[in-house]
Amino acid sequence: MFMSKAHATPGEDQQIIAIADAGCAQALFGALHRHLALIQEDFRDSESPRGTPAYHVTINAQGNDVALRARLEAGEERARAAWIIDSLVALYARKRKLREGDVLAAIAFSRRLHASGAALPDLPQLGGLTLRTPRQLHYAEALGSSDLDLILGIGPAGTGKTYIAVAAAVEALRAERVDRIVVTRPAVEAGERLGFLPGDLAEKVDPYLQPIWDAFRGQFGEAELRSRRDRKQIEVAPLAFMRGRTLSNAFVIVDEAQNATIPQMKMVLTRLGEGSRMVVTGDPSQVDLPRHEPSGLAHAVGLLEGVVGVEVVRFAAVDVVRHRLVARVIAAYDAEDTRKREAMAKDG
Repeated sequence: MFMSKAHATPGEDQQIIAIADAGCAQALFGALHRHLALIQEDFRDSESPRGTPAYHVTINAQGNDVALRARLEAGEERARAAWIIDSLVALYARKRKLREGDVLAAIAFSRRLHASGAALPDLPQLGGLTLRTPRQLHYAEALGSSDLDLILGIGPAGTGKTYIAVAAAVEALRAERVDRIVVTRPAVEAGERLGFLPGDLAEKVDPYLQPIWDAFRGQFGEAELRSRRDRKQIEVAPLAFMRGRTLSNAFVIVDEAQNATIPQMKMVLTRLGEGSRMVVTGDPSQVDLPRHEPSGLAHAVGLLEGVVGVEVVRFAAVDVVRHRLVARVIAAYDAEDTRKREAMAKDG
């Protein structure tokens, strides 16, 4: 790959990245240049007036070339944009294709790897799932570490906390490192109570557990999931069903733990038996408990962080791997929460 520099308008610097392989250029650009637009979006100037977006780096296709243009003072950001392009070209050479997930992963990894001068690695996989951010990779490594028996993954929706935990559990089950997977979550949802739902207990709790079954279907497929469920290798149940049990040789996932009370959290954390490990996931910003009831997840994090054998992984909006708008929605709500806390502190 050949690169050259040329000055654009006064006060700006332009870098041209020429790509010899037309197939690579087409994959890099994406349909209707969507991939280039995704990369440029990461360089949006947050200070620009609403409705008139400006960018620290602009990215354009010129034939098979990519032109990066930035003001002189944004040279470091232009260099990071070049790193993303270079890494995706190298990734295409290995895979002969590029998907939107690859582009999003390169953007996320650029924030860490560009500063170190490293190249984008083969995107790590876990059970067929591509890990898209450095924090997801850290989380997956913690889930696979023999030195850790309790991992707490906390952060906003869409960061892969539950899906990655399920993928790690499935990998452990298939490798026969555990005999079964046990997934539990509080049967609490915003504005609802079990008694108002129709049917028997199983029918009442099933809507709360559906996201877990969806994650398992993504790993097993319907037939294998049904078979393993029938053999009691996979159990999904409300948190209340865990009382009095000892979970041995199991991979335990406590999902939506922000809706567990402090006594419930203590109860489930002490269910671990020999040969088991546990991952607790939740979003502290989405607590559906009554206002007077503190979240057991926040309490557990404060109590257990730093304890030997425990790892806390904190996800942020930059780790959201759903639609890119989700990260902006989360950031907007976080900003509003910050403003409210500052106003309360000033008044109080």
